[in-house]
Amino acid sequence: MDSLSFWRRNDLSVLLLASIFMNGFETGGYQAALLYVGQEYDLSISQQGILASVQLFATMIAPLLLGALADRIGKKIMLVVFTAIRVLSAAIILLATDSVTFAVGIFVLGFSCSIVQYVAIAGMQDAYPLTRNRRMGFITAMFALGAVMAPLLVGFCLTTTWGWQGFFLVSGIVFFLLTILLWRTSFEPREATSFVETVGGGTGIYVKGVALLCFIMFIYVGVENGVCFFLNNFMLDTMNSARGYLALSLFWLAMIPSRFLCGFLAKYRSRLIVLSPLGATIMLAILALTRSESLAFVIVFALGFFCGGVYPNVLTYVADFAHGKTATVTAAITVATGVGATIISASFGFLHDNLGFSGAFLALAALLGVDIVIALLVPRIHRYSDR
Repeated sequence: MDSLSFWRRNDLSVLLLASIFMNGFETGGYQAALLYVGQEYDLSISQQGILASVQLFATMIAPLLLGALADRIGKKIMLVVFTAIRVLSAAIILLATDSVTFAVGIFVLGFSCSIVQYVAIAGMQDAYPLTRNRRMGFITAMFALGAVMAPLLVGFCLTTTWGWQGFFLVSGIVFFLLTILLWRTSFEPREATSFVETVGGGTGIYVKGVALLCFIMFIYVGVENGVCFFLNNFMLDTMNSARGYLALSLFWLAMIPSRFLCGFLAKYRSRLIVLSPLGATIMLAILALTRSESLAFVIVFALGFFCGGVYPNVLTYVADFAHGKTATVTAAITVATGVGATIISASFGFLHDNLGFSGAFLALAALLGVDIVIALLVPRIHRYSDR
C-alpha cells in the first residue's frame, strides 16, 4: 500500500472530507437561514427553537436506530444510500409551502446527515489506521469550513429571487454529485498496519471510555447549537445588529485553524481535550455580557477557536475505546450529540422567555463548564485502561 500514488491513497479521503464538509454546510446554512424561515412562516422564537430541534431530533434517532448497521453491511452502501436521501430532503424543502412540510424535509435531512456523519468518520478511521488521529482534525475542520461558507451563501441567496431556498437548491445538486462519486469509489483500506490497538482489555467496546466521550459531546453540541441557532437573534436584540450571520461565519471560520492544529498536535490530545471547553466556557460568558457589535465579532471568533478543539480531540479517543467497532462507537457519540442538541435547542425558547438572551447564553456557559471536569477524566481512564 505504500506504493500507491497520492491520489490512489487519498481518493476516498477526499470524498469523506467532502461529505463532512456538506454536513457542516447544511448546519451553518440552516442556522443562518432559520431567522428568515421563521419570518416567512411567521414563527416566534420558541417556534423557531422547535423547528431547529426537528433536525436535531432526527440527528439523534438516526444512529440510535441504525448505529451498528454500517459495521455489519458495510460503510460504502450506507454512505451512498443516505447521501442520495439528502437529495430527496432538498427536494421536499424546496417544494414546501408551509412550516409543517418544511419540517418534514428538515427531518429527512437531519436523519440522513447524521448517518453520513458517523459513517464517514468511521470510514476514515478504518481506511487510514496509521494517520487517523491527524485526519480527525482535518475531517472536523472540513465540517467547520462548510459551516463558514454556508451563511455567506445564504446571505447571497437572500439578494436573489430564490431567497433562502436557493441555499437548499445548491445543496441538493452537490448531494447528487457526491452520491455518484461515492458509488464509484472503493472503500478498501489505504494504509496497512501490523497491529491492533486494544484498550480496556477483552475484545469488546470499552464502555466507560465511550460514555465519557458521549457525555462531553452531549453537552458541547447542545451548547454549540443553542448559541449558533440564536446568535442572529441575540445580536439583533441586544446590539441592534443585522449582521449576525457574519458573526456566525466567524464562529465557524475560527474552527478551521483550530481543528487543523488539533490534527498536527494530536500527541497533546490529553491537554487539548481539557483546554478546549475551558476556553469556550470563558468566551461564551464574555459574549453574553457584550453589547458592542465589533467586540462581539472578536469574542465569537475566539469562542469558535476554542469550540473547534472539542470534537477532533474526542474523536482521537474513538479507536482507543472501540476495538474495531468504530462505526458503532461513533454512532453512539452521534446519538449523544443529537440528544444534547435537541434538548438544549428546544429549551432555548424557555431560557429566553425567563432569562433573556444574555441570561440564556450565561446558562449555556455554565453548562459547558461541566465538560471541563469530564474531559479531565478521559486521559486518566485511557491510561488506566491501557495497563
